[in-house]
Amino acid sequence: MKKKLITALLTSVVMLAAMGIFVWKMSGISDKLSSEDKAKIEEEKDLLENQSGKAIDNVNPIDIKNLYLSGKRKNVVTINYKSPKDVYNQAKSARAEETLTNIKKKLKEYTPEDALWAYNPYGTNYCSMYVYFNTDGNCYCKYTISVKDKKIPDFTRTLIADGSENVATEHEYQLIGLVPGMKNYITLKLYNKQEKLSKQLVYSVDIPKSSTGMQTRLAAVNGRSKQEISNGLYTVFGKGRTVNKKSVKVITKKINKNGKKTTKKIKKTVNRKIKKYAIAMYDNSGVLRSEMPLDGHMAKNMQVIYDGIVYPCADNKFAMVNSLGQVTKVYSVNGYRQDGEFAYDGFGNIYFIATALGRKATRNSKIMGLELETGNVSLELDFDSLLSEMYNKFGKKTNWIDINSVQVCGTNKLIIGSKSLSSIFKVSNVGSIIPKLDYIIADKEIWKKCKKLKKKVLKKYSKEEEEQADAEATEEPDSIDAILNEGKKKPDPFRSQYNQNAITCNSSGNVITMLNNNSGKYAKRANNNSYYYQFKVNESAKNYRVTAKKAFEKTSDYGNIIKDKNLYIYCCSSKNKFMETDATGKLIKSFKTSDGAYRVYKNDWKNFWFY
Repeated sequence: MKKKLITALLTSVVMLAAMGIFVWKMSGISDKLSSEDKAKIEEEKDLLENQSGKAIDNVNPIDIKNLYLSGKRKNVVTINYKSPKDVYNQAKSARAEETLTNIKKKLKEYTPEDALWAYNPYGTNYCSMYVYFNTDGNCYCKYTISVKDKKIPDFTRTLIADGSENVATEHEYQLIGLVPGMKNYITLKLYNKQEKLSKQLVYSVDIPKSSTGMQTRLAAVNGRSKQEISNGLYTVFGKGRTVNKKSVKVITKKINKNGKKTTKKIKKTVNRKIKKYAIAMYDNSGVLRSEMPLDGHMAKNMQVIYDGIVYPCADNKFAMVNSLGQVTKVYSVNGYRQDGEFAYDGFGNIYFIATALGRKATRNSKIMGLELETGNVSLELDFDSLLSEMYNKFGKKTNWIDINSVQVCGTNKLIIGSKSLSSIFKVSNVGSIIPKLDYIIADKEIWKKCKKLKKKVLKKYSKEEEEQADAEATEEPDSIDAILNEGKKKPDPFRSQYNQNAITCNSSGNVITMLNNNSGKYAKRANNNSYYYQFKVNESAKNYRVTAKKAFEKTSDYGNIIKDKNLYIYCCSSKNKFMETDATGKLIKSFKTSDGAYRVYKNDWKNFWFY
């Protein structure tokens, strides 16, 4: 018995020791993974101070494989598109895909040393290269874009392989991040399952200048905040810019030569014709890394849906583009001009703001629905009729409501923001014969002349009032309380939002955030700030309160603001700049753009382009 106890005790000690060693080893692995992840994060920050040197510095020129887009030595596939209108043509994009497929069939095996390269083959990204090759064993690919400019950092990302554990033998990618108008050096690194580098190759290619005239590098200012900037690319939705201004002078001379007078109308028409739009993406150093042309239209947001990104590409079109850049679907909106903002409901449908075509049509007063599977478009909400009482008060002016935000907050439920009315609406039964206006968030003064609609305006309350109401048990009847408070006006708990932009909400719609521009005809007094606002709505009590508020440099029109964990991303549209701040509002970094910025978002694009 004693021997058995000793044996059991020794066994336990050995097991505990083994467990300790196992835990220690696992802890070591955990620490290693943590340091690897940390190194990857720092590598993807796109900051010069995080990089010890450029990838191209230690490469022997003999080892660089040159890629040529034109000339006798041309070894890169190029497909020309006359205009963005041709780019967003589904049939032409399919032909480009067929061209690449046929080239791949001609040569059975493409190796990393002799890969198939194509410059922006689908026309959707001027800062990109397509590459295709096969490897003998399973591996994943990391790439670095480097240019010989000390002010431009290297751009390094890990690509998504079409295989489990992000490894594969067949590799097909779109490499974004190429710097326009410069010689770019592309370093491809192939790693096996064991995270060991199995192959490294370096290519060089001259990339054309920006086709839409976008700035290659933005002026940047570092702030006083000690917080590190977040990973990702700033997606800038611009206001559009006029390029090749010399052409205006040339056309003016031709008109005057023919004895005709150049009118303001003609000049305006010429300027409109050469105005170009694009969705630009900038890294943390303000370097242009993606340039997606638009067909004469200003987009306001984009979203990953299914296996592609969806965004407005023209006044009457939406496009779905896959990770390789191919336009897989184009959705036409006939009879309406869409505004540029849309919201996805998670079930294959998007809602977008629109204006009916025609001179007397009210601007941005409709909410349309688009089924992504069928392409069917339908009118879901018409605010001219839903808010007819207010519509009639304005004498049917075309800009009486000017909706600029739409968000989904449940099945057939939307949160909608009106710029002209400085109001936020929640509507249910969207798409039905009788939609229901659930509530309005606005200054009551705006709606006081509307007998029916003013009843829908929610009351304000503060957290202090709520706590006081819970703590106090009032003994006086309501009539006595009314007499005691007669003539006393309760102070306004907080100021309403005015001329707000870029509303967002949670899935149930009871938490709403926005950029309160704090401007427009309903703003009560001059104020040098715009604000990040967060509202908490209590529909059953028919009231709402401010749960978060932060002052920022003023933008009187447009712009947006996003709070994410411990930082803010703010687009100060009036001053053509955007910035990232810490949770206190202290500046981390700001960027100035001469092309204008309507809205700015930030995304690391993991699970789409990058791993």
